[in-house]
Amino acid sequence: MQRRIAVYRAVVILFLCSAGVSCLKETPLPLNVDFGFELKDENRTSPVTVEVKNLSTGTDFYEWTFEGGIPDRSDEKNPEAVRFVTPGEHLIRLRAWNVVEESVKEIAVRVDSAVTIDFEVDVLINDFAPADVNIINKTRGATSYEWSFEGGVPSSSTLIEPGIVKYPEEGSYEVHLKVFNGSKYFETSKTFTLQPGMVAGFSFSPSTVDADMEAPLTLDVRNLTTNGLTYQWICEGATVHTPTAESGTNIRFENPGTYTVTLIADNLKEKLTVNREIVIKDNSGIFSFTGLRFGISEAKNTIGSFFSAKQQKVLVSGEINAEEIGKGIDIGFFALNSSFDYSYFLSPHLARDSAFPVIPGATQTTVVNIPAKYGIELSEQTFENIKKASDMDKFIVWKGGDNEYFGMNNQPVFALFKTEDGRRGIICLKEFVRNGAASHVVADLKIEKRPEE
Repeated sequence: MQRRIAVYRAVVILFLCSAGVSCLKETPLPLNVDFGFELKDENRTSPVTVEVKNLSTGTDFYEWTFEGGIPDRSDEKNPEAVRFVTPGEHLIRLRAWNVVEESVKEIAVRVDSAVTIDFEVDVLINDFAPADVNIINKTRGATSYEWSFEGGVPSSSTLIEPGIVKYPEEGSYEVHLKVFNGSKYFETSKTFTLQPGMVAGFSFSPSTVDADMEAPLTLDVRNLTTNGLTYQWICEGATVHTPTAESGTNIRFENPGTYTVTLIADNLKEKLTVNREIVIKDNSGIFSFTGLRFGISEAKNTIGSFFSAKQQKVLVSGEINAEEIGKGIDIGFFALNSSFDYSYFLSPHLARDSAFPVIPGATQTTVVNIPAKYGIELSEQTFENIKKASDMDKFIVWKGGDNEYFGMNNQPVFALFKTEDGRRGIICLKEFVRNGAASHVVADLKIEKRPEE
C-alpha cells in the first residue's frame, strides 16, 4: 500500500511539472540500509529475545525476514521483538528501498542450546567402602563439561560421560558438575555417603551351666562384624546349630579338646575370615562355686537364700516365683537373725516351713547339717580334694535328722546334701558376716552335674 501511494505521488508530480507547474527540485538522501540488534538480558541461551534497531536512512519501505523467529517477518520500520527458540545460527534479513533504489542487509544471530543440567550417582553393589561409583550424565544442551570428584580417583574429568570413579574410604563426598553451552555456565552438585568397610569379629561365652568350660558344653557365639552381609560359621568336631546365622550361633562340644571356631564374613566386595581357638576341658562331673553369699531371713529379698546350680547363683525371693526357676533350685539357707544361733540348710520344698514363700515346682533335697554327728569328719583340705564326682563316693550318709542346726561357734561349717534327682553336694561355710538386716554367711559349694551338663 505504501509503495502504491508513493508511486501515485511521483506520477502526480511528473504530470504537474510537465504541465508547466513550477516544481522545486528535491535532492533525495543516499540509500543506506542498516540495522542492529540487542539481546534481552544479554541472553544467548534458548529461548532468546531479540530487539531489532533499524538504522537505515533514505529508505521508505521495509521487508524484514526472521529465519526461525517468532514472528518470522515484518514490513514495519521498527518491528516488534523477535523470539528464537531453536539453537543455531538464525539469519535476520532487511530489504529496504525508496522510489529509486533498494538494498539488503543480513545479520546472523547465534542461539545457544537451552541447558538441563543433571546427573546420577550410582554406588555399585552397596554403599560400603571401598566403592566404585558410576556417574551417569543426564545433562542436555551443554557443549563442555567440568567434573570434580571430591576424594575420588580420578578427582576430575572433562568427559561427557566420566564413568566409574573409585572411592577408597568411608565418608560423605560431593560430585560437582559445571557445564557451558557457548555463552553461559551452569553448575550443580550432589552428595553421597559411604559406610565404613567391613570389620569381622566375634565373641563367645559358655551358657550359664557351662561356665567351667568342661565338656559337654554349649558355646554362645555372638557376631561382632560390622557392615557384613552374609556369614558362615565353622567348627570342625563340634555341632554348629545355625551355620549361616547373622547375629551369632550356638556350638555344641560333646568332647574335650582344642577346637577352632571360624567365621567367614562377606559383603559382596570383600571376604574376611576370623579364627579363634577354644579349649574344652574334660568333664569333672561337678560344679565348683566360691564366695556364695546366703542371707539371713531378713535379707531374703536383697542377698537371697536359695541356690540353683542351673542358674549358677544364689537367688533372691523375687527370682524364685516361677516354676521353671523353682524346680531348678537345689538348696536353701535359713538364719533367724544376725546372731546366727539357729542356722541350717534346708530343702526347697520346705521353704514355707522356714517362713519363706512357697517355691513353685520345688523339689526335695535331703540335707546333713552336722556330718560329724554321723561320723563324717570334714576339713577344708577334704573339701579342696573333691575334684570330680567320684570323690563324693567317700560320703555314705546323705540324710540327716530333723532339727539339726549350727551356730557361729565352730568354723568352718560343713553340710552334705543330695537333690531329688540324685546329685550330691557339699558346702563349706567359711564366714559369718554380722551386718544387721544385710547379715549373711559366705560359703563355697560343690555339686554334681546333670548328665547333659
